[in-house]
Amino acid sequence: MSSLDIDSSRRGMKYSIIEGSFATVFIVLSTGAFLTGYALMLGANEFIIGLIGAIPFISQTMQILGSYLLKRYKSPQKLSIIASIFNRWIWVVLIFLPFLNLGSEIKILIFLLTLLISFSSGSILANIWTTWIGEIVPKSVWGKYFGKRTAYNNIVNVAIFFISALILDDLKKIDIKIGYLVITSICFISGVITTFLFKHHPDVKFELEGGGSLRDEILKPLRDKNFRSFILFFAQWNFAVGISAPFMTFHMLKNLNVSFSTIAIFNMLTMVLNIFLSQWWGKLIDKFGAKNVLMFNASNIAYIPILWLLATPDFLLPLYIDAIMVGIAWSGFNLAAFNIPLSKAPKENRSTYVAVLSISSGFGYLFASMLAGYIATLLKDFSFEIFGLKFINLHILFFISFILRILGAIKLMKIPEAESKPFLAMIDSISTAIFRVFISLESIITNSKDKDEG
Repeated sequence: MSSLDIDSSRRGMKYSIIEGSFATVFIVLSTGAFLTGYALMLGANEFIIGLIGAIPFISQTMQILGSYLLKRYKSPQKLSIIASIFNRWIWVVLIFLPFLNLGSEIKILIFLLTLLISFSSGSILANIWTTWIGEIVPKSVWGKYFGKRTAYNNIVNVAIFFISALILDDLKKIDIKIGYLVITSICFISGVITTFLFKHHPDVKFELEGGGSLRDEILKPLRDKNFRSFILFFAQWNFAVGISAPFMTFHMLKNLNVSFSTIAIFNMLTMVLNIFLSQWWGKLIDKFGAKNVLMFNASNIAYIPILWLLATPDFLLPLYIDAIMVGIAWSGFNLAAFNIPLSKAPKENRSTYVAVLSISSGFGYLFASMLAGYIATLLKDFSFEIFGLKFINLHILFFISFILRILGAIKLMKIPEAESKPFLAMIDSISTAIFRVFISLESIITNSKDKDEG
């Protein structure tokens, strides 16, 4: 694999941050609450929501094609440009879809096919980009750089989510279709910009081993005992998450009557914490290893579904707590998860390792979300009350997800890690950081009181 000179590396890192900002706009508007809202506008039910949640992970199978294309054509820049066109430009279809004189079922079918093409090409792009950026950024600053990049992306996330939520809540008073015309147009334009920004990244010429048959390539990471443990963990973990995650936004919009503006506030809480913590998590990864950071955050994430059992239309406090926990724990988890294949995979096979990890994780989420969609549809009339709380079909999914996440966190703890420092040393570092925050807050409050009294 070829190396870059310092100037080219710096240029690539700079443009990657700019590209990441526009990519964040595209990702925010093409996933999550906005995607679920779009589907509901078209008339989607629980099963379709489960299927929509599964599509990004069905598409993960295309990661192996990304690995093959990179080894075959060796130019990540050209491949990324082509993949991004299919991934992001195809959203032009969804700008006009609501206005077509077609039945609801046909519109939903076109919607699903568009998502399948977009997410499939996005998986190819993700595999190529991960391998590419791993060569552009020096290994010694991976944690710090990706923490910084994530922080910038989170700032953009907060801004675009809040603005778009206000647009939708305002325009739905006229016609929700007009609101989504604006949202999907912004999404499309941002995607187009990212494609042109790839032209400014240094085109690393990879010299990767062809390595025999596709079967042999796929088996390499599976034969790596340590990496295989992470493959199994992420598959199990994504199954646990996939049981509940696709239905959380659906539950907010349909059952809890939460507005897009309120969802934007939840998102803002999460992203503000992400912004402040991303670089800190990155430093912890560089110092203590990705696995330790992953384990700490997985243990906290496991309890999040319990909060969703307590939320009601008149009591949204659990969702505010959820937003805070997501901002703290998922930011560290995702950053550590991104670093796992970069740090564990050999350079010459990194793209294949990334592909196999993504595919196995994707299948875990795929099966879970489709199973959950089936269960939710089967139990659509399920309802009972206890201690004044009403429980419905989706609450069963949230509880199952909680149990499975606990089991996943336990599995992660059992994975041996020779290179990272002791887990307790990291806990001590985190405890010290928390203590310093409280001391600083106490000092600020004390000084404020002194000024008021003066």
